[in-house]
Amino acid sequence: MAQSLKTIHGAIVQEGTKARIEQVEIRNYRSGQLTHSDKFGLFQLNCKIGDTLKIERIGYQPYQIAVQSFSDLVIRLRPSNQLKEVKITSQLASQSYSEISKAYSREKGIFYGGKPPLKLLLPIGGRPITFFYELLGKDGRRVRRLNQLAKQAAKAEEIDRYFNDHIIRQVVPIDSVNLEDFKLRYTPKLEKLRKWSEYERARYIKASFEEFKKRDL
Repeated sequence: MAQSLKTIHGAIVQEGTKARIEQVEIRNYRSGQLTHSDKFGLFQLNCKIGDTLKIERIGYQPYQIAVQSFSDLVIRLRPSNQLKEVKITSQLASQSYSEISKAYSREKGIFYGGKPPLKLLLPIGGRPITFFYELLGKDGRRVRRLNQLAKQAAKAEEIDRYFNDHIIRQVVPIDSVNLEDFKLRYTPKLEKLRKWSEYERARYIKASFEEFKKRDL
């Protein structure tokens, strides 16, 4: 019997790091189909068991892999001496959690992020088994936790855009030894940072730094 054609998903990572690589060429030798990894290093391609995939990108050594199953692939490319020509993307924590959540949901059949709507309980057209599986099952709980971690990471990343080492040091003369302690004590709520102008943020940093210096007096 002819083997079935399915879509395989994968990610391209720089060997020895967590950096994703975009615009990597992935070609199926048998069919000639070609695709490229996106800005997160992800790709998908139709293939059959036994097909050979050829992976190439300027700045990296070529790589070949035989398709042995339709499980998600992680391809690790080794840099060549042309690495300066290559743009790589370091993945944010929020993106990592989000992608893990999506992959896990796809594998376990979680369609509503572990928060199924009440309409699934309707006697006509409802899907009560799906409702209770997602709401009470361990897979639903894990997806909810991953999504929560993704939201928390996204919030921390947004805070860091407004209140980071570079911004703080532009305003006050603080050394590296005290910088982390200062951020731990005085990092504002995200809601405030979104509202403040650059002047208001700088004024807050100066006032907080004066208070910080007096803490051991």
